Amino acid sequence: MADLRALFAAVDPVPPLVTETAKASLGWRRLDADLAELLSDSALEQERYALARGGEAPARAVTFSSGELTIDVEVHVDDPGRTLLGQLSPAAPATIEIQTMADAPVSAQADRLGRFRVRLPSGGAIRLRVLAADRRAGPPVETSWITV
Repeated sequence: MADLRALFAAVDPVPPLVTETAKASLGWRRLDADLAELLSDSALEQERYALARGGEAPARAVTFSSGELTIDVEVHVDDPGRTLLGQLSPAAPATIEIQTMADAPVSAQADRLGRFRVRLPSGGAIRLRVLAADRRAGPPVETSWITV
């Protein structure tokens, strides 16, 4: 078994980002949170747009859903940082935690219309955790990890 493991490590090693993401996801996962499903990610469309048009691609749009909550996020690249513009639906005040693998979480407040904006110092793997202002509204909602 050790020889087989060494062969795979030499021929097809696991990328460091995959290992880091797996470790981080286990460390941040909370049993009391609902997991939001990724509904759409425009990253693939952006690649086609850049190849076909030869121009700059529009902002990346990502949508997650968990039960009745939908989380829409636009990612704008401001080298080296990132700006996230988000919308919760149904609209409600909430605290949004943006978790990264390297840094402490960054928090933002969604207003009564469900809108939020947050500036990240750099790109990398992130995950959102939405905590309703009214704790009786249900458990927190966490998204999967995405790279921005």
